Amino acid sequence: MSNIMPNYEKAMSIENSRKIVQALAMKGGTATFSEIERESSVKGSLLAHHLNRLQSLKVVEREVKGTYRLAYKTPLCYIFDEAAKMKIAYFGLLGRRESRLEPETAVALKLLQRDGVNSTLTYVVTSPEALNEWKELKLPYQWILCYEEEIIDIDAVRNKVTPQLENLLKNHVVIMDCTSATKPATIAYYELAQTYCIPLIYVYEETKKLKWLISKETIKRRFVIP
Repeated sequence: MSNIMPNYEKAMSIENSRKIVQALAMKGGTATFSEIERESSVKGSLLAHHLNRLQSLKVVEREVKGTYRLAYKTPLCYIFDEAAKMKIAYFGLLGRRESRLEPETAVALKLLQRDGVNSTLTYVVTSPEALNEWKELKLPYQWILCYEEEIIDIDAVRNKVTPQLENLLKNHVVIMDCTSATKPATIAYYELAQTYCIPLIYVYEETKKLKWLISKETIKRRFVIP
């Protein structure tokens, strides 16, 4: 996990900084100084001041001279309604098969589609044993394997997935799903979603209903965004 996380709450506490962040999100996460001026209506030296402030809070990075980017596109491109324009990555869990005919991951992806969320990438954490039980389906996912002793350890799951998760957050809107696998894995996902302000879902297996544990509205309230 990064030593210094973006301080979104402090960044959003000042209106001009919030306007700049929103302008960057509206441009897909990267924009020139002049584009930010135009989108945010924050001008000249005042804009430069707030860009410096947002860099010090680790929310914005300077790419090259005159060009800035959001350090992470999740959650900012998500809460400012730019998710439809972004590459969305699903980051879930897959447990043992038991009596299931359909992987819980596949159920979640269908339910997200009904909510208008279409992922272009699917990353799933599972154990080699669980993966072997589903092997005949040839599931088209990117797998992150946690061995049996890891998948039952909160810290081990968190340490295993964090590097890949951070890479995805930089360039995608990430939706996490804590439904499947073990309770420690579920807890690890919930902690990561809270730390990085990531939208988080849970699927009720019997009723096939999707619950947003961390929704767009939840994140906006956390950042005190009107």
